[in-house]
Amino acid sequence: MTNRWERNTGLRESEAYRVFFRALLPGSVADLVEAASVFFGLPVLLTDQNYKLICQYPPRPIGQAIWDTLYTEKVLPVETIQDYQQTYLNRDGHTYPPFYSKDGPAADCPRIFAEVCAEGRILGHAAVFLFQNPLEEEDLRCVQVFVDALGMLLSPKARGEAPTLSSSLHDLLDEDAAPQVKSLALRSLSGALRGPFAVMATPVGGTASQRAFASMAISRVSGIYPAAASAIYRDCIVTLFGSLNGGGHAPREQNLFRRMAEYLSPAHTASGVSRLFADLSELRGYFFQAYTTARLARGGCEFFDDVFPAPIFEAAVMGAGCGMLLHPALRQLHEYDQRNQTEYFRTLQVYSLTLHDKEAAARILCVHRNTLVYRLNRISELFGLPYEEPRTALAILNSYQLYAVGVLRRADFGLPENTAAP
Repeated sequence: MTNRWERNTGLRESEAYRVFFRALLPGSVADLVEAASVFFGLPVLLTDQNYKLICQYPPRPIGQAIWDTLYTEKVLPVETIQDYQQTYLNRDGHTYPPFYSKDGPAADCPRIFAEVCAEGRILGHAAVFLFQNPLEEEDLRCVQVFVDALGMLLSPKARGEAPTLSSSLHDLLDEDAAPQVKSLALRSLSGALRGPFAVMATPVGGTASQRAFASMAISRVSGIYPAAASAIYRDCIVTLFGSLNGGGHAPREQNLFRRMAEYLSPAHTASGVSRLFADLSELRGYFFQAYTTARLARGGCEFFDDVFPAPIFEAAVMGAGCGMLLHPALRQLHEYDQRNQTEYFRTLQVYSLTLHDKEAAARILCVHRNTLVYRLNRISELFGLPYEEPRTALAILNSYQLYAVGVLRRADFGLPENTAAP
């Protein structure tokens, strides 16, 4: 039978500051959680970023399923975690402020959920169980004061923790990190991981749920592959793999990358993998390889060499609008096709991407070779376009490749059937 809890009423944010920051003085997280439970008159629990129990007060079962599971098992099942994340955190923003819910998984016991953050990291999750008690006006503000105090205790700097592989990876990627910080990070990673290396980039979606899953997932990467480190850098899960085969991505390693990408799938749509490299000081460049590959990937896991040279054009599109870089003939061809129901845009596209191979282009277009030649001659006549001249041919080819990346979002320039306006 669930206990009946009568909460303290008339709470004020100013009193919360006094209570919680006084509880900071001993430097004990358990004391702070106990102070919160006494302040609200309600059960309060705290888990880490992986939803493993740090502490709860009162320290006993109370007849509520989630509370009692954490009391006995010390961690929530992954299915329960994902249920909570998908139900409550499907919103924009990397983190979430305290919020109240009495629906979904909280229907049996309304509660306030809160995230503990410091130094740009998710450090834990807190909950205040209200049971039958209504939410009061200042409750959410008081809980925010509570998690702010928790952030001060749980931050790595406050706890005097040595740099982790995750933080070292982040520091080495960070272009704004001080040289001495980068040097320390390089020594840390070089001492823990041996080459050859590869980087996997997994862009994180825009919801708090995806961000929370990513924070939990990176701490479990080493359980899948011990010679790896993972961090969140600029809205991207970055995983550094060491001890790889020096002859290229072997089938066994490709399966490893795909398995890792599948594990990270709740936080993303696709992952990209860089080429192999030996010098960790070049990490940022290989991260860029992986990141541009991920942006081009249509799902699952793609490898840089499999989509090359698309990343070149993806990088250009990232720096400027696609339309500003295209040869003007592409727009002219498209507009003419729209007015006259012709197929000159696609004809020149296929002809360019097959490197002027008339037999291959005719086969892809499903037309006779003579029809292809007729269309090409008409393009030359109508637009005065010397498409066979080497410099113009290269400009047209590159424009179609840019178009494929910037407009169609296709990694393989696979000659799509429909064409949007350039």
